[in-house]
Amino acid sequence: MNEELKMKLEKGYKILCMEGLAEDTIRGHITVKTDDNRIYIKPWGMGFEEVTAQDMLGVDPDGNLLEGKGRLHSELILHLEIYRKRKDIFSVVHVHPLHSVLLSSVFNGTIKIVTQNGMHFAGKIPFYESLDLIRSREQAIELAQVMGDKLFVLMKNHGIVTAGRSLEEAIILAIDLEKAAKEHLMISSFEKVTEVTLELAEKMNAKLFNPEQYKMMWDFYCRKLDRRKPSPSSTVLS
Repeated sequence: MNEELKMKLEKGYKILCMEGLAEDTIRGHITVKTDDNRIYIKPWGMGFEEVTAQDMLGVDPDGNLLEGKGRLHSELILHLEIYRKRKDIFSVVHVHPLHSVLLSSVFNGTIKIVTQNGMHFAGKIPFYESLDLIRSREQAIELAQVMGDKLFVLMKNHGIVTAGRSLEEAIILAIDLEKAAKEHLMISSFEKVTEVTLELAEKMNAKLFNPEQYKMMWDFYCRKLDRRKPSPSSTVLS
């Protein structure tokens, strides 16, 4: 069972890389939690596009290495404290996408919602105001408290955190938050913009985003990822 989950986590890393959310693809990290509270993460220094299921490190809820070989990310504590506070969460993403970081430098509490990508994020967005890296448990507890009962946090001049009841949900939320940030920045220079109201966004969010919809979108990204792999017939022999 855990081997299947590690293979799925590998796809999650490669999907975020494919969609441009992995910065230089070395920093940032995704975790998943098993039913028996083992947490998997890629090793420090390994890129999103190169990590494999066999590389994944397994830790306990306190961050002790139980499985695999390699250095753990210093910001693993961020994931651990979200899992500790939120028993409903089974996956956490922390990345530094360009438009989300730019948005965080001018953020005033909300973003303009103009497409379906932003429906999750209507209303007040949790905002972590420290620019420092999350290296201590105290910092991680503070971030988890800022998240509250939401599934996302915007981090000032740093990046984003998304969380999900599944890996699919956490990944799709990260992709959509970056798209919503880009849309907000693109339209903010215009005086007249038709925005989606909070009431409509909440209704649309309930229709558009549920386990079935997340699986549908996840399956699409998996197919898109597969299409990027060269077929045997396209290999040129020298």
